[in-house]
Amino acid sequence: MLWGVKPDAVLSELEGLRALARSLVHGDSDADDLVQDTAVAALRDRPSNADDRPARGWLAAVLRNRWRMDRRSAARRAGREQAVALAAAEHGAPGIDPIDRARVLERLATALVALDEPYRATVIRRYLDGRTAAAIARELGVPAGTVRWRLKTGLARLRAALDDSSPRWQRALGPLVGVTVKTKTSTSLVVIVLLLLGVAGVAWRAHAPPAPRPEPATAPAATARPPAAPRTAPAAAPAREPSPGQGRAVVENREAAGGELSGRVINWSTGDGVAGAELTFTADSGALTVRTHDDGRFELAPAAPGRFTLAAIAALGFLPYAPELSHSSVHVALARGQVVRGITVFLFPALDYHGTVVDAHGAPAAGARVRLLGTPAGEQVIDRPATEWTADRDGHFTFHAADDAVLEAVRGAARGWARLDGGVAITHQLTITLGDAPARDAAISGRTLDATGGPLADVLVRASPAGPGPSTRSTVFATTGAGGEFALTGLDRGAYDLTAETVDHAPAALANVPGGTRDVTLTLDGGLLLSGQVVDGAGQPVPAFTLLVARRAGAARQPVVERSLVEPHGRFEVRVTGGDYELRASASGLAPSAPTAAAAGTTDLRLVLSTGAVLRGTVLGSDDGKPLAYARVMREGLGGGASASPANAGTVTRADGTFELTGIPPGPLSITIAAGGYHPRIEAAMTATDGDSLGPLTISLTPLAPGEQPSLELVGIGVALTADGDALRVERVIAHSGAEAAGIVAGDRVIAVDGAPVSPLGVEGTVAKIRGVAGSTVSLTLRRSDRDVVLVVQRRKLKA
Repeated sequence: MLWGVKPDAVLSELEGLRALARSLVHGDSDADDLVQDTAVAALRDRPSNADDRPARGWLAAVLRNRWRMDRRSAARRAGREQAVALAAAEHGAPGIDPIDRARVLERLATALVALDEPYRATVIRRYLDGRTAAAIARELGVPAGTVRWRLKTGLARLRAALDDSSPRWQRALGPLVGVTVKTKTSTSLVVIVLLLLGVAGVAWRAHAPPAPRPEPATAPAATARPPAAPRTAPAAAPAREPSPGQGRAVVENREAAGGELSGRVINWSTGDGVAGAELTFTADSGALTVRTHDDGRFELAPAAPGRFTLAAIAALGFLPYAPELSHSSVHVALARGQVVRGITVFLFPALDYHGTVVDAHGAPAAGARVRLLGTPAGEQVIDRPATEWTADRDGHFTFHAADDAVLEAVRGAARGWARLDGGVAITHQLTITLGDAPARDAAISGRTLDATGGPLADVLVRASPAGPGPSTRSTVFATTGAGGEFALTGLDRGAYDLTAETVDHAPAALANVPGGTRDVTLTLDGGLLLSGQVVDGAGQPVPAFTLLVARRAGAARQPVVERSLVEPHGRFEVRVTGGDYELRASASGLAPSAPTAAAAGTTDLRLVLSTGAVLRGTVLGSDDGKPLAYARVMREGLGGGASASPANAGTVTRADGTFELTGIPPGPLSITIAAGGYHPRIEAAMTATDGDSLGPLTISLTPLAPGEQPSLELVGIGVALTADGDALRVERVIAHSGAEAAGIVAGDRVIAVDGAPVSPLGVEGTVAKIRGVAGSTVSLTLRRSDRDVVLVVQRRKLKA
């Protein structure tokens, strides 16, 4: 059986996927073929495990994968047919000297030899040696997707090299398309020419292609993502464009029967538009899939208004946004005659991370099996990249994964784990050390019920490691079956915090549940509403925003809802259990709202987003003073939201190192800056006012020495804080810091900063007050045992 479902039940589930099939292909006959192929694949390749989960999510993934395979086959077939047609056509280009063509071919060969690794070897193996992408992947021990990305990048760099040396190369090489040649090398060069010219389009356009952009930098430690391949960009525009991710969504009233949504999908690391990205929106009426244009633009224009969920985004060379089916946190409401435009959606590039597995003595662990245990956000569930690898004879493996992913390595009885943290994202190097540790073979199982005691199906249950700070324990997800049952596997025997969430119910939670616990019950009732409107400073609705709802418990803020909403009137409503909450809203191009306290059941909330301030600056390398392109600049704090629509996106620097960071809220400002190959840093000592313009600020980043691990450069007092009732507990004191000099020790509890109680401020607000100028001081009120102590602490330059 498939997850406890008989084959005839599988077929009945497939009927429910027909709407999704119709959204992916043209015509009912094609949809029927796709559903039939899915049925064959599902019944032939049923998973061996039987965990009594419903088959719907898995079947949706099978259908989408079948569709992608069909599209790739069709694209390859069309390419072959067009190449044959071109070869049969007459050729020749009056006015082009044959010597010019020969010179361009010589430059192509030179550019190929000069191509950086690993692109050169990959292009040569593919086009000169005739290897397939799959064969190259097996030979190099990397995912096939990595090979395809290297080929795409290599060809892009060859185009760029020819652009610099031969402005008329397309016209000169046009006559070679379809020429019959004798030698293998010459044939391979003409194949590369075909790919450079683009046989699927007009092969010999008169104008030159876009100029190349420099190599992008890796995203910062706080939100570390690798950069995508360098993309070509148009020639410099007369007016400078705003920094990426800083645009503001607007509403227009015009004829649109089902309403309309438009925006761009952009590369998180470069700000470039992502071409060919597929966005799938689901609703009660079925599914709609739209595809981005060359500049990343997309339009969603349904036939009738309604409520939609952004179920998935996929693009070649990028990590997918594909959360558990029906559990996306990006929701869209469209109304007749209203068009919401200017939406920005992010995808994160899937570049190579290089892992090494070593034994307890530091020797390479050849043949170790490595697998991805999980990611905290659970956004790559139904369309995930490869999750298992084998270390080569040097203990090396190459992988793709999202921020904070946990990887496990096993060889024999030895095991080890590592987390993809900010340092790995900057260096692209991850080491897993094997040791004598038990397997993570525990599970937590139970049921989800409604307020009447009836089972709740399709509830997303999450087990997050209990305790402060990141660890090598992974977050695990499961979706409940028809009887409300769930099983969270791959856990250790430590404590986990469980949450359960679904539409139209308040989320449920259980804290400190040990791994291995059975018969857990999570009850989700109807809860109480928290509803209201998000507006700008002029009182106008904000049509696209991210809503963060956290439960207040002293200085602690426990997130309960993180939802990105598109709603032309700026309205929102969520269901929560009884208690006190804090709400914040953020939107691109505007300053986030101030934290708003509200009790469950409040239905007239008004969250105001102000214009905020603008910070302008330039990021340079401290070693040579040269500008750093694609360095990510963000406000410190205020995280959350879906990766596709985060609450705090920030921006990246342009090719000349300049940036504008908009929507800075009034008050003390600190920003994080990071770039690949450099130590990240935090800059503070600034105060923002609505409508103000700050800067220009020049920020220098220190390059990493060979083999050096990144450390965060900042000005502070040198303590790590976590919420503890109405206070913040000192978890760690940095050596040689002002806190150490003042006598602060781990276990001290901070109750006030410069006389202001920390409970209303929370961790984020307290840290903002502590930041400042090196050499200045801040007053902390500490609670030790049964007495309060006031200490004056100096701020110093630190590396953490």
